[in-house]
Amino acid sequence: MVIARKMLVTIWYVLSKQEAYRYASEEDLAYKMLIWSWSIGKEAHQGMTRQQFAKYGLLRLGVGEHITQIVRDGLPRRIAPTEEVLAIKPELRPPE
Repeated sequence: MVIARKMLVTIWYVLSKQEAYRYASEEDLAYKMLIWSWSIGKEAHQGMTRQQFAKYGLLRLGVGEHITQIVRDGLPRRIAPTEEVLAIKPELRPPE
């Protein structure tokens, strides 16, 4: 019960503040975004590949701009480069 409450509070914080959980590393968040992109339907990807969708999620949280690859269980996993996603979603580009 205690673990469920802690998870609920963490999820509420992330969703209500629209900020990354401060105790998670950027690589952990990137992996979670990839897992999420694998689990949702293609129509939810908004025309992006899974790797682009994962980077899109990271950029919306304001993290992971430099991440293009993570390694989990000894396997490299690609994350789309920032410029690739910004070409598709220019609204994420910071104002100049």
